[in-house]
Amino acid sequence: MRWLLFFWMFTIYAHSQKCKDLDTIRAIFQKGVNEQELERMIEICERSSCRQIIPYYAASLMKKAEFVWSPFEKLSTFKKGKKKLEEFIAKNPKNIEAKYIRWLTQKMAPKFLGYRDRLEEDYQYIQKNIHQSNINPSYQKVMLNHIKKIQDE
Repeated sequence: MRWLLFFWMFTIYAHSQKCKDLDTIRAIFQKGVNEQELERMIEICERSSCRQIIPYYAASLMKKAEFVWSPFEKLSTFKKGKKKLEEFIAKNPKNIEAKYIRWLTQKMAPKFLGYRDRLEEDYQYIQKNIHQSNINPSYQKVMLNHIKKIQDE
């Protein structure tokens, strides 16, 4: 019984250490970023072993396309982030945070990119399921407020 308790506590500790950068990434993501902050966010994502950060990393790559000079490189950078996000969601179809990130990205992406195919689906999924998710209630509120703000613009 002691070993089971030890294992359970170790698992919780290891998980919390593994995703210690998640709150930092969420905060950077929510406030919006300039090029320097975006590079910091990408660095944190690249060195993290937390799988929950992958959607934020994908979104940061898509955002990075805004700061690239060459139109070909802009499109390439955007597509790289889009692919990473879509692959993550394909493997984790119930991940509300990833769908939230995709919704925001699609809502803010220029229309000519054609990346708007899941807006309504993601919006409905988030609204229906967010309160049953394991996301901290205070961050759920941040997410819902952000969606409302973007929706009203």
